[in-house]
Amino acid sequence: MEALLNMVENVIGDCTKADAVEQYVIDELRKMGSDALHCWAESAVDKATEQIRKEQPGLHGNGKKKSAGTPPTES
Repeated sequence: MEALLNMVENVIGDCTKADAVEQYVIDELRKMGSDALHCWAESAVDKATEQIRKEQPGLHGNGKKKSAGTPPTES
């Protein structure tokens, strides 16, 4: 938000044309949207994990698999 306010006040002084201002606003809003979705996704994963653990307390998370599979056998 601060970056948008600075642009409106033209603190930097490099936004003198409407096209440049428009592109700047679009880029800043995309960054804000991306940050918001990232935070939402992290929260959603945490809530889903907590819910599953409550429903099925016997499950244990072991992290990501590290195996690429079993190696082929020679014939």
